[in-house]
Amino acid sequence: MEKSGKRPALLSALCILTFIGSGTAFLACFAASLLFGQVSGIIIKFSSWHSTDSVSPLYFKLLMALHAVSLTGAIRVWKLHRDGYFLYLFAQLMILIIPSLWINFHAFSVTNAIFTAVFIAGYTINFKDLHHDS
Repeated sequence: MEKSGKRPALLSALCILTFIGSGTAFLACFAASLLFGQVSGIIIKFSSWHSTDSVSPLYFKLLMALHAVSLTGAIRVWKLHRDGYFLYLFAQLMILIIPSLWINFHAFSVTNAIFTAVFIAGYTINFKDLHHDS
């Protein structure tokens, strides 16, 4: 496809889904960092965790910042800017890695890894349609 400035349908769909996913995750991490005591109880009640001693408000602030970078990357991709692809790629890889480094390898999410791989593949397929200009 020529770089006509027209966004391919797949790229539009990926961006919209990223806006929803990263936006929601940003808000969830914001709430978790602000209301850590209450969120700790919810985590313990609805997960296999018996304690939240391995995480802190800082952990959720870090994830919140990474989701903001992911969202920024998707906005840049929506505008067909290549730098957005790299912002998104960096943020998503860090979102996968940070829980394993911060907590332990058992915190690695296979489900998150699969979704991340699918989205990165989708963005990569459309990389040729992104422009170098800022």
